[in-house]
Amino acid sequence: MRNGSGSTTSAGRRLAVAALAVAAVFAGTQAPAQADGPVRGRADTDQASPQAGPVAGVRGDLSRFVHQRPRWQKCGHEGLDAAGARCAAIRVPLDYRKPQGRTLTIGFSRIRAKDTEHRIGLLMHNSGGPGGVTLDMPLLDEPAMGKELAARFDLIGMDPRGVGRSSAVRCGTKGHWLRSAGYDAAGFRAQAGYEKELVRSCQKMYGKKVPYLRHFTTRNTARDMDLLRAVLGERRTSYFGVSYGTYLGAVYAKMFPRRVDRLLLDSALDPARTYVNAFRDATAANEEFLDAWAAWAAERDAAYGLGDTPRKVRATVEGISRQAAREPFAVGEYTVDGRQVAPVLAMIMYDDREFARAAETVKVLHEASLGRPVRPTEFLAAALGQPDDETEVQNSLQMALMCADRAVPRELSWYRGNVERSRAKAPFYGPLFNGVHPCAFWPAKPLEPPVTGGNDVPGLIVQSTGDTRTSYANGQELHRKMPRSRLVTLKARVHGVYGLYPNRCVYAQVNAYLSTGKLPGGDVTCAKDGQERKSGSGGKAGPAR
Repeated sequence: MRNGSGSTTSAGRRLAVAALAVAAVFAGTQAPAQADGPVRGRADTDQASPQAGPVAGVRGDLSRFVHQRPRWQKCGHEGLDAAGARCAAIRVPLDYRKPQGRTLTIGFSRIRAKDTEHRIGLLMHNSGGPGGVTLDMPLLDEPAMGKELAARFDLIGMDPRGVGRSSAVRCGTKGHWLRSAGYDAAGFRAQAGYEKELVRSCQKMYGKKVPYLRHFTTRNTARDMDLLRAVLGERRTSYFGVSYGTYLGAVYAKMFPRRVDRLLLDSALDPARTYVNAFRDATAANEEFLDAWAAWAAERDAAYGLGDTPRKVRATVEGISRQAAREPFAVGEYTVDGRQVAPVLAMIMYDDREFARAAETVKVLHEASLGRPVRPTEFLAAALGQPDDETEVQNSLQMALMCADRAVPRELSWYRGNVERSRAKAPFYGPLFNGVHPCAFWPAKPLEPPVTGGNDVPGLIVQSTGDTRTSYANGQELHRKMPRSRLVTLKARVHGVYGLYPNRCVYAQVNAYLSTGKLPGGDVTCAKDGQERKSGSGGKAGPAR
């Protein structure tokens, strides 16, 4: 995961993205830039539309924010400093309806374009979550784009309000909200009680109706992005978002369509499914991933001892979980109960290159469930231990933002019914992704309606068929709701592709788009490297020509 200085290893970045928590020439060109004119002290806000109409007071005078001059300095982050980045912070309104009121700090990094002659403009990022630290996400770009293309952008890593270098949200929670509802009514009640206590932690910190937290929303993060764009003196910005970051990107494009240049959405969410239904959508893909991994592990029973058939491997996994539900067991200094096994395995089963690491994790849990002394892996220590400050902030913001964005069903019977119905097809992961959501106990209604529709902005969506976080169907639906978009499909089991899961075909499509602003002529399907073959869905699998 991340270390105390905020630096992120590539493996840690993949885990962070997974925790919820990513060429033919387009016949024509991307929409031309609109003549928006220079900033004159008022930042554009929501464009008039049935879905995202103007909000009272949002068009107030933002002069004092737009005219800020960032104070650039070294980032104090090994990777960013080595890349020549500089970091700064700006102030933004807590409540855009009252811009003269309380303010927040928004921290961000910038790696300036080195090829000024061919400079394209800004490229903003979001790493997902919600709640992901994004300051160092620009470090993904050069390895994926190549030096020449990366040098044409000002690469911006803006930590969203509530996390990282921005004003932090801290509810004092003792762990992540995603927990399994287990095997019976007692397990369901325990999971619901756990979620309720997490919400109470936020109420203890921020008041009964959590008034401060109501402003930590996707809409306001989009407004912060646009304010940062204005402060940096740019008429438009390109954007690269992964996972939840695709929802943020779609919301930004809905609110500020004339401000968007290139739009890259990797491992996408259907805006209408955020957030409860998006988790439910992940059930089948996680179960299928477990089956695929079980088949792999069965062929390596001599190494891991989990069973010599896929059915036996799954029985081992189920046995670990049921034992924890009956009686929590020790993994070194940590304790595993019935609510934890499924989310721990979901955290590590998101990338088909990590089968061996998942097997090592299950082997340790299996030994521990049998009462044998074990030493936890680094991953298990992080997953089972108390969250450090950075992780607690991310957990707190994720919960607060989801609940401030959108109301959810509050009847516990609705969740219980979903859990029970899920068991037949998803006996292991059904009770995890269909359990009670903390927002069922949230004490305040959202201040604004959620953005559930699409937009008319051209963009490139990248989605893997076996995505265990944002299901492939979510990416397909966002594609339908963005009629000017193109979909690049990767036949793999992974969440987060560009910059995270090297693939010549996907990278070629994305880099051609980022370089020229022109989308592929049609949707494209890519195979994993080494498995290239012709595809019948508008493109070629394998390296693009």
